[in-house]
Parts: sequence; structure tokens; C-alpha cells
Amino acid sequence: MKSLTDYRANWGGSSEKPGLSQTSWNMLAVPAVVLAVMAVLQIISFGKFKDWLDEVRVGWPAIVAVVVILAELWAAASLLQINMSRMVRFTGVCLGVLVSGFWFIENLQIASGGGAGQLPSSGFFGKYLNQSPGWWTILEVTALLFWLVYAAEQLKWRNSNKS
Repeated sequence: MKSLTDYRANWGGSSEKPGLSQTSWNMLAVPAVVLAVMAVLQIISFGKFKDWLDEVRVGWPAIVAVVVILAELWAAASLLQINMSRMVRFTGVCLGVLVSGFWFIENLQIASGGGAGQLPSSGFFGKYLNQSPGWWTILEVTALLFWLVYAAEQLKWRNSNKS
């Protein structure tokens, strides 16, 4: 078992890609595409997305909308096979876990509060690809959350020399 210092030392300023197999990169590309599509569709329908956040009573919906979109884009880029600093990649993966946790909590609150099926959209994709919030959307966002945790584990403290 490595110490925290060993882990932190591996997150230095190097900008090389983690030493993962092509299959592993392909597995990480799936949540990257999902997050990127979510962000792009939320940008395209920003007004409706902001209104949805206001409808579910999220404080400062415009600011939250921008933060969620930026976190999704950063997380998506961090899961792709591009050169970036390990700390930037780590921050992006953490943002991905946080944003998927946000979606999990929002949909869980809606469904457990009796709002399942009452809203026309879960907000994942802005005004597009509408799914009414409910247990199915909770299951979907749970799968995304676990996939991002898996991605964090795959990318954690790996470089091309160590695995």
C-alpha cells in the first residue's frame, strides 16, 4: 500500500498520457461522450436548462447552470486520450464525479419527493432527449456515477512507466 506522499508525487506537472491500454481508453470515452453531449445540449438550450434548475429550486440557477456545464466539459476532456497535466486530468475526473453526484441527488430528491413523472425533463440534456425524472433516471445517473468512479480508479496515479 502506497502512502499519500507516494500518490501525490505521481501527480506532478508531467503532461504525458496515463499508461492505459487502448481498450481502457475506449471504456473511458463512453462517459466522456455522454458528458460532452449533455454539456453541448445544455448550452444549446441554456435558457430552458436554467429554467429547469429554477423549477427544481436550485439557488442561483444561471450560475449553477454555467458551473455544471463547465464541469461536464472539463470532465469529458479529462477522460479522453489527450496530453494534459495529471493534476488537470485529476481535477476534471473529480469534477465529473461531483457533477454526476449533483444529477444523482437532484433526481433522487425529485423522485423521493413525489415529483417523479410530474416534470417533463430530468434536465440531463437541456430541453432535448426529455426523460421525466424518476427511478429510471436515477438508475442512469447511478451508472454514470459508477463509471466515472471507475475512470478515476483507472487514471489514478498511473503514468506510462508505472501501473
